[in-house]
Amino acid sequence: MFTDYHQFRQNVLNSDQGLIDFFPSFLTEEEVKALYQSMLTQIPFQQNQISLFGKKVAVPRLEAFYAEMGKSYGYSGQTLHSNEFPDFLLEIKTKIEQLLGTQYNALLVNLYRDGNDSNGWHADNEKSLGVNPSIASLSLGVARRFELRHNQTNEKIKLELTPGSLLHMHGSLQHHWKHLLPKVRNITEPRINLTFRKIVS
Repeated sequence: MFTDYHQFRQNVLNSDQGLIDFFPSFLTEEEVKALYQSMLTQIPFQQNQISLFGKKVAVPRLEAFYAEMGKSYGYSGQTLHSNEFPDFLLEIKTKIEQLLGTQYNALLVNLYRDGNDSNGWHADNEKSLGVNPSIASLSLGVARRFELRHNQTNEKIKLELTPGSLLHMHGSLQHHWKHLLPKVRNITEPRINLTFRKIVS
């Protein structure tokens, strides 16, 4: 049965300084469970290191990177080398591309093992992603709070990223806003975040 996801779209931000669309029920509960299990058992997660104030520190989460044609992706002094897309990830990539009308060739997966794992304030503004990157972020596992902060005004936007939800950040957003996934006490369950992107160089 065809589902018109656009009728469930929430327009979180629509301005010349960024666009955010949120689809809270992109995947069904059954699809979430199946994909989550596949991710836990088939993804080669590893803990990488980044450069922070001239020192190498462990990334406070586990990561895996997938890309077409062997493309690599780097941030904060580290380079992630690609794995080939398995069929189940190609399937979800195609589903997202059809909804958003955007083609992606890379996927960064983050595994937040519990509430102690996090991702600090940053923008996805690496040169390899082009001028106005489109980032499609799919959430699995436990719900976590996601925050955005405007670079000049410090205005904040807070969202609860629930399992099966899809967040689309695009337009000039990465020039004007930063985002984070904060540490949260008392969360003992994992969250998996799939961030699809297009590497242009």
